[in-house]
Amino acid sequence: MTPSSSSPSVDLAPRAAADGRWSPRLVLLLIALAWPTQLLAAGGILGANATASVAQTFHTTQVVWFGLTLTLVTTLLTPFVIKLGDQYGKKRVMLAMMALGTLGEALAAVAGSFWLVLAGRAIAGFYGPFGALSFAAIRDLFPPRLVKQASGITGSSVGLVAIGSPFLAGWLVDNWGYRGTLWFLAAATAVAFVLVALLVPETPRYVFGSGFDWLGGLVLGGGLTSVVYAVGQGQSWGWSDSRTLGWLTAGAVALTAFFFVERSSDHPILDLGVLSRRPVALALTAGGLAQTVAFTMPGLAILLALYPHIPGVSAGLGWTAHHNAVVSVSWNVVMFGTGLLISRCLRTFDARRVWWVGLLVMAAGYTLVGFYHGGELELILTSCVANVGAGVVVATAPTLVVGVVSRDEQGLGSGMLNMLISLFGAIFTAVAYAILTSDSTVVEGTAFYQDTGYSWIFWFGAVVTLVALLLSLFIPTLRDPVEEDVAGADADDRVIRPGPAQATPSNAATTG
Repeated sequence: MTPSSSSPSVDLAPRAAADGRWSPRLVLLLIALAWPTQLLAAGGILGANATASVAQTFHTTQVVWFGLTLTLVTTLLTPFVIKLGDQYGKKRVMLAMMALGTLGEALAAVAGSFWLVLAGRAIAGFYGPFGALSFAAIRDLFPPRLVKQASGITGSSVGLVAIGSPFLAGWLVDNWGYRGTLWFLAAATAVAFVLVALLVPETPRYVFGSGFDWLGGLVLGGGLTSVVYAVGQGQSWGWSDSRTLGWLTAGAVALTAFFFVERSSDHPILDLGVLSRRPVALALTAGGLAQTVAFTMPGLAILLALYPHIPGVSAGLGWTAHHNAVVSVSWNVVMFGTGLLISRCLRTFDARRVWWVGLLVMAAGYTLVGFYHGGELELILTSCVANVGAGVVVATAPTLVVGVVSRDEQGLGSGMLNMLISLFGAIFTAVAYAILTSDSTVVEGTAFYQDTGYSWIFWFGAVVTLVALLLSLFIPTLRDPVEEDVAGADADDRVIRPGPAQATPSNAATTG
């Protein structure tokens, strides 16, 4: 359901009437949304740095679940988060997610066993779908002329996070082990809660007085989770094992059943009509694949840096976390700077062409990293090439979604992109660990990886990027949010005149 005259809280006139210039209020709003969004990226970097410490503390070969547990919960919850954000307002849902995220990371930090650590990470996973709401909130709350730029800055700021997070991770891991990273994440998530509570207004609601399709959400989330779980366990169980095949089959059956459940539901959790449109399907799939590579590959590269160098046993570089942070500054600065530049260019250049160039450069970069990663200079040069492309990708991806959906479909589009990143990320990570494990040595319960495995995971990232590029070539011309919102505002003005009970530009902009 789209906004109607009976629902004053959905009046978009204040945002549409803005002159498109940055103000102190909009800067603070962007910070309040970017901080918790990029905390997800920081959490990935901190978690990657903590992985080796977790594996050696608990002497487990199942350390992949330190990250995948969080991804599983995120994947399961994303359909519900999308719908709840449209139905009750995104701010309320964001606050609940951050509260649970804080609790989960704190529980994992105090846990005395590996399985209790995973339980805490599962609770922390409630915070994982935050990205499904934050970019949609930008579309709701910023003037149309600033939507692309604000989205680009929020996306590209992952490069800034990547500059500081390795130093922070090195300091935390080197002094307090993995527990230090978890305590930091708990505290940072609490700060994010305060920022959103104080600075972010409530967003428009796009669904009113409708029921909630719990069955559809459970079938979709359960199906996706089953697939992720099967892929995660496939290496240890065996890909032809009945358990692996059983979970894959269960996931496929659930995902097939989801389409029938949604068709018969009066209040579907996802609008399949929107997702069946070719431009939307192409943009979401290509965007999900490319961002999966951009976000996941750096974490896998950290394994190469931090695992020890033991001839014949482990081909890691044997760096400390702090040394890795110092070396990685170069390519993270490149990524952040590229993202900022691209966010400004998106107002004048065709986002599709910018996106294509970014994918080509990222694929070439990770191909080079696969060949040349044996020392500091090699990694700096090849990773800088890859991160030029990654900077373009993370800055441009939100614009792709904005350009293929209408303003009232933005929550669905961003949510589906976030869901695909989680799904693809879990599968990508599981396949990468399977590649590494296929050429590994287990010593006292800990798996150590050889150089061939490291090379192949970088080449795997390049191949996935090229697949995203191939799909992207078929994306048609994108919509301009400025033109769409002006047209929408004109149409609303012709049909619905604001009454005294409706929100005015002055009070709606400050409602929280």
